[in-house]
Amino acid sequence: MKNVKLCKKLMLVLALIVLTAVAYAQKAMNVQIVVSPGMTMGGKFEVPENPQSSDPGWVALKKNFSFGLDAGATFGYNFSKKLEVNLGLIYSKQGQHYKDYTWTIGNENATWKRKVALNYLKLPLKVNYIINPEQKISFYVSAGFYLSFLLGYRDENSATASDGSSFTAIAKGDTYTQTYGSDTESAAFINGKPYKSTDFGGIISAGLQFKLSEKIIIQVGLIYQIGFVDIKNKACQYTQSSSNDAELFWQNSSNNSPNATLSYHNSSLELLIGLKIIL
Repeated sequence: MKNVKLCKKLMLVLALIVLTAVAYAQKAMNVQIVVSPGMTMGGKFEVPENPQSSDPGWVALKKNFSFGLDAGATFGYNFSKKLEVNLGLIYSKQGQHYKDYTWTIGNENATWKRKVALNYLKLPLKVNYIINPEQKISFYVSAGFYLSFLLGYRDENSATASDGSSFTAIAKGDTYTQTYGSDTESAAFINGKPYKSTDFGGIISAGLQFKLSEKIIIQVGLIYQIGFVDIKNKACQYTQSSSNDAELFWQNSSNNSPNATLSYHNSSLELLIGLKIIL
């Protein structure tokens, strides 16, 4: 936790340096509109292999393709024609969908479904190096860090049996709703929400830069982002309206779920498309 706080302070200092430099050298400024669709990835999640047993065993759900998207703008400053620093303001859609898991219990089947959606306001700070910037087509590489603030989330689990019975559990905002057939119970969170309010991670990117004119540049490349922080709030608890007893969100009622200790780190691999305008 101390390392995360230190990194946040370093990002703030670097951002202030960039903004100060821009204030005294306006001829080197640029703005870039960016859109980055791609694949987002999250943490491991396990379900009981034999839910009716006192020793159920646990199996990890396989991960499914999950669509991610970053979109927004960056503000840059060129220290030279080859070296650039930029600070962005980005909306980021992340999360993880999991493949369905089916149990066979006697003559009945039951299928578990799970998906997680996370929305962030992301502040990326990157250093870009451009090879042969005078050419019409040039290669660039970049690296940096990001700090994200959670805007909203949705954590959903559901199970449907072949006999028609069903269960759904949805956590979003300040509430946790569990539905058994036609009966619904609502819960309030204690010790914060299931996911932490901030994330911090690293960025690497590489691609091609197409110089349309002295003022207009198109960038196309790949960008990989990896979170350094376990964003699960493992201390999160909830109390149902029908009970005064608090339970851990990441634990089951039998207190034997491995999900209570498994971590969740955001990551994504996306196609970056940017329109850069030299001011």
